[in-house]
Amino acid sequence: MLILGITNNDLAGACLVRDGEVLAAVSEERFSRVKDDKVWPQRAIDFVLKEGGVSLHDVDRVAYGWCAGFDADRHLLLYVDRVAEEALRRPDGLPHLRKRISDEMQNDKPKRAEFDEFLRAEGLTSKAVYVDHHEAHGLGAFVCSPFDEALVVTCDGRGDYQSLTVSHCTPDGEQVLQRETSIDSIGYFYGRITKLLGFRPNRHEGKITGLAASGDPEPAMALMRRMIDFKDGAVRANCGDDYQPSYNGYAQVLLDEIARHEPADVAAAAQAHVENLLCAVVAQHIGAVPSGHVCLSGGVFANVKLNQRIREVAGVENVYVLPPMGDGGLPLHAAVVAEYHETGIRHRVPTMALGPDAALSEGRLLEILKDYPGITHQRVDDGIQDRLVESLAAHDVVGTYRGRMEFGPRALGRRSIICATDDVTMNDWLNKRMGRTEFMPFAPITAEELAEECYVGWRPDHAAALFMTMTYECVPGFKERCPAVVHVDGTARPQIVRKQDDAFLNELLLAWHRHTGQAALVNTSFNKHEEPIVASIEDALIPLIEGVVDVLLVDDTFLLRRAEGVGSRS
Repeated sequence: MLILGITNNDLAGACLVRDGEVLAAVSEERFSRVKDDKVWPQRAIDFVLKEGGVSLHDVDRVAYGWCAGFDADRHLLLYVDRVAEEALRRPDGLPHLRKRISDEMQNDKPKRAEFDEFLRAEGLTSKAVYVDHHEAHGLGAFVCSPFDEALVVTCDGRGDYQSLTVSHCTPDGEQVLQRETSIDSIGYFYGRITKLLGFRPNRHEGKITGLAASGDPEPAMALMRRMIDFKDGAVRANCGDDYQPSYNGYAQVLLDEIARHEPADVAAAAQAHVENLLCAVVAQHIGAVPSGHVCLSGGVFANVKLNQRIREVAGVENVYVLPPMGDGGLPLHAAVVAEYHETGIRHRVPTMALGPDAALSEGRLLEILKDYPGITHQRVDDGIQDRLVESLAAHDVVGTYRGRMEFGPRALGRRSIICATDDVTMNDWLNKRMGRTEFMPFAPITAEELAEECYVGWRPDHAAALFMTMTYECVPGFKERCPAVVHVDGTARPQIVRKQDDAFLNELLLAWHRHTGQAALVNTSFNKHEEPIVASIEDALIPLIEGVVDVLLVDDTFLLRRAEGVGSRS
């Protein structure tokens, strides 16, 4: 069965699945160069079909991870009940709730109409599969997990009237244990804190996670609990001056109270509160899951520190986070769910190397470089890892453009910037190069053979660590040797590289460790602030020219700015 997954909402993209294999997936932003692009993903669709060697009319199903109000009526009564409850509790909040209802009904209709028009124009209407938004996230995570049974938790801002679901998934089916509406949205709560601290909601929440480690949660915790809390086994928001289920609308009394606290304390309180809320949700249900396995999906679970805390809940044995956890992953989520419903086929821990290939013939590369006279190239046929170690040991910043591009928010060594981990000042000067303002340290990338000596509690069966979706406490020796990748709270968010997944990168990391004693390299995404990760060779050459990276590795070829060579960090 051949299934095309599409999303044109939040972060547009496409995915192609065939008979239990994810063939290709990519976000439209990588082609358009517009961060979080929401346009119709025509280039993404064209790419995945070409990668699969098929045409649009070979497709058996076209999967879409939104019901968009048309088919979501099964959740509407639950939603209306919560609206009525809040209106009775707080009549002065009724205008806000009325707007929330209107937004919920109208927001997704234009995008759904665009999808339906595509189906009609291409004669594909009969092949459409509309997957409930949170079912796409949740069942998609289970289908892609290594587990035979799991507690599956989804959490985001909103989707088809919901913001959180909890299910028990087994080979025999899926039992929903808890649903929360988009009135009671942990995603909106965290996004509102993001905006209150001067950042962009639904994009910069990671900055809040990083800033939180420098603050004290106690001074602002009472405010957090007034906004939203865990009551009688449910997540319940208090709509009014302190909270609205939206990224907009902030009462002056709230702005005044936020201003009385240090930003780091507000971030710390919000982070701790989200951890407490979702750990309480998991703790409430984990006893019903004999295996203790948990799957997480939805944008809130981009929060790597939260995911660690869930792993530490009593009764939890292991946690899998679907790597493209947010709405940008919906093409994959919806496609694998559609296939699972029809065939029972599962996709166990699929690779995220699903995008365009970096492979270029030497002749084609030389042709491209004619337009870049300031760049020189050096091909290395043997000992390429040794050559890279030499460059990295000289504290060069290396951009990697190799193999198939990653799908999802994390760069995993194919479209990454890598460098040494022993410079504690790196967070300042490298972020400055990239035009970023970050509170999180850079992430480490570590060979599987070395992981146990670096990260407390890491195990080889922790699939989440393959995709940089969870933090770990670091062992003392690792903190001393690799300070650039350890946060002020003593944690790191590693990518663990197995030989079977990426033999080249695994060998490089082992060679680097032999040469320097450092069990990791810095790994950050190959992009400047507010730009998508590089997709084409031309995208990758610009940071080299601008001095963001000192060396660009294009498969087996080193590219450098002419007459600068290695060691040009200053």
